[in-house]
Amino acid sequence: MKAKTRALLFLLVAVVLPLAGAPQGQAPPVIAIVGARIWDGTGRAAVADGVVVVRGGRIEAIGPRAAVAFPKGAVTIDARGKTLIPGLINAHGHVGMTRGLKQDKANYGRENILAHLGQYARYGVTTVMSLGTDFEAIFELRGPASASEQPRATVFTAGRGFTGKNGYPAVLPGNAGISREVDTVEEVRTAVDELARQKVDMVKIWVDDHWGHYTKIRPELYQAIIAEAHKRGLRVMAHLFYLDDARKLVAAGLDGMAHSVRDREVDAGLIAAVKKSGTFAVPTLTREESTFIYAEPPAFLDDPFFARGVAADVIRQLKDPAYGARVKSDPDFAKYPGQLKMPQANLKKLWDAGVRVAFGTDTGPPARFQGYFEHRELELMVQAGLRPEDALRAATANSAAALGIARDFGTLEKGKRADMILLGGDPLQDIRNTRKIERVWIGGREVNRS
Repeated sequence: MKAKTRALLFLLVAVVLPLAGAPQGQAPPVIAIVGARIWDGTGRAAVADGVVVVRGGRIEAIGPRAAVAFPKGAVTIDARGKTLIPGLINAHGHVGMTRGLKQDKANYGRENILAHLGQYARYGVTTVMSLGTDFEAIFELRGPASASEQPRATVFTAGRGFTGKNGYPAVLPGNAGISREVDTVEEVRTAVDELARQKVDMVKIWVDDHWGHYTKIRPELYQAIIAEAHKRGLRVMAHLFYLDDARKLVAAGLDGMAHSVRDREVDAGLIAAVKKSGTFAVPTLTREESTFIYAEPPAFLDDPFFARGVAADVIRQLKDPAYGARVKSDPDFAKYPGQLKMPQANLKKLWDAGVRVAFGTDTGPPARFQGYFEHRELELMVQAGLRPEDALRAATANSAAALGIARDFGTLEKGKRADMILLGGDPLQDIRNTRKIERVWIGGREVNRS
């Protein structure tokens, strides 16, 4: 067969077969994505003209075009000029609690959880750890979507997290009854026993007083939570703010810092302790930006990539001068921009020191938008001094390793789940190209992004 004829046949297959494949959301027997630049998340250089073959929701073959055979009958997708990356993994998010701009336990249920997981998926966030604000409904949905569900983000859960009696954040509006308020070690043991019976994927602690305004959980209680969790084979992440608390938590055996240290720069002592213990760090830079960004309507409110996933009524509320006035009326408002700059500086120090940095946003609460904020987080990480490939590595392979799910998630490799994003631009050249999403697959099934 002449080369020109072969090229024509390939083009016809690439264009026609996607239209004749399985219905939206269902995986055909075999998919071949052909011609993409593949960044697989392993640390290897991107493949300029690659092929990924997916069968049964997993990657059957991956590599340069010349090295990968096309299975007969495969649905072939022409990806020339595009970039394929692993799905993003959010190691710190929340689902189910918010509708519009209101957070309340009454919102929590299967329907709202699925709506949030669908929102993540449409933005290429294919896996999320829901960290500490979950109730019974989550355990029916935990893990990947079932074959009867539409494709949505895989979800892991920490169940209900811990704080002290009348502690932060239980006392905040909309947070009543969400966290476990403990005051004795015996209460800790009973609560950890319940979490162990639920087989949670992580345990969450809040260790903060919000600039001294609220009660912070006592050290003997969070030390007991970590110790009791470890006895039962459970790992622990902590919301923290202060450098001093970070030191004490790491010394107690903390597995993951769910936020950056925000009161001052991390020092050599903490860095050494974190590296020795293997504690991972999650920056959540967008969480800090969200505390002040709405003082004046931010430009992203008019970004179609943002607006496609947010109700028009919510955007109108955020543009209302009254909303900005409420943001500026916070007595701590002047401190909040510094709470972004400090974590950015600390992120760069931790990354350069070789600390495992994972990816998280703390999205889910009001005005911290699932999906869009993950892409903004990548941009803020690059602004902090990371290379685009570093930020992407944090959001894929590093997050999978931090959450203990790297066997199946986080990189595009033979045998792993086919959680993938096809982009119309190269994010290694400009991290904002992660927003040029053309297609998303989760477990080999294409997400309906309409």
